[in-house]
Amino acid sequence: MKLFLFMGTVAALFILSGCAAKIGDLNKYAPTPMRDTEVMPSSSEMKEAKTKVILIKMKNGSVRNAREANLAQTLNAALLNALSGDGSVEVIDREIDSYLSSEVKFSELSSEKDIYSDDMRIASYAIRGEISSASFSSRYVAEDVWYDKKGKAHYEPAYYVYTAAVEGILNIYEIPSMRILKTIKLYGSDSYSEEARRQKRFDAALIQKAGKSALRSGRRQFKNFFAPKGYILRKRVDDDEQIFEVTLGGAEGLYHGNDVRIYRKQYIENPISQEKKIQEIVIAKGTVSEIIHEHNAWIIIDEDDVNSGYEVRLGDYIKKRH
Repeated sequence: MKLFLFMGTVAALFILSGCAAKIGDLNKYAPTPMRDTEVMPSSSEMKEAKTKVILIKMKNGSVRNAREANLAQTLNAALLNALSGDGSVEVIDREIDSYLSSEVKFSELSSEKDIYSDDMRIASYAIRGEISSASFSSRYVAEDVWYDKKGKAHYEPAYYVYTAAVEGILNIYEIPSMRILKTIKLYGSDSYSEEARRQKRFDAALIQKAGKSALRSGRRQFKNFFAPKGYILRKRVDDDEQIFEVTLGGAEGLYHGNDVRIYRKQYIENPISQEKKIQEIVIAKGTVSEIIHEHNAWIIIDEDDVNSGYEVRLGDYIKKRH
């Protein structure tokens, strides 16, 4: 039975890998000119593949269970690992986290724009977590007796069920303005049962497990937010098929079959004040082909996957979806 399940799993993986989009012979696709996107990337943006993020260490604060379990230290380590684990994010200068923490608090109360030092400009984003609650509870389950079809008695001893739950948020800030760009809600829980001998009043390890579960609940959102950007460089066409070279590759974590989203920066104007600001929107989706180099790759975009009224242009950017 185990061999059958193993062979089935291998077969399924083979089928899935075989279905991934492939280009084959690149030369059969003819080079095709593209129009420039509305807001072209700068040379510095083109060079910075990795997203630079400052991690502002979270505190246990006034949450008693968090303090007793030293939950913040556990979550800081887990968050650092999650951010930098695949090499697409560079977490920098964590020693200034206490300074930045006070700057963040101040910026939330002030509209002044000249309070930030040069240190605030060494990264594109800052991320800070807050623990809002950390609970621990126990439930007693009395012993039980049940009888099978033959009338034989079966005894189940009394036991306790222990449960921990952690809630919090992750705020992602734009640097240097310290404007909140995204808030991710976190929730996680964990539990286990144990034969009733002596009731536990607290379990720090269980609180920490629940905290890690809470962090995992938001992992996909912040990984997608911090995914490195790759810019559209070239286009080739073969009949109805179109492929694009991008400035991301294996070194930035791209793999054959990865889903990507294509974004456009465009200006929007306030009809009253005539002020312009940049808006970023998704215009298409695509798939990473088998042609992947260290810092560049080719992606495949079906015409049906381009939003109506848009075309992919030189300078548009992509992000991998986690």
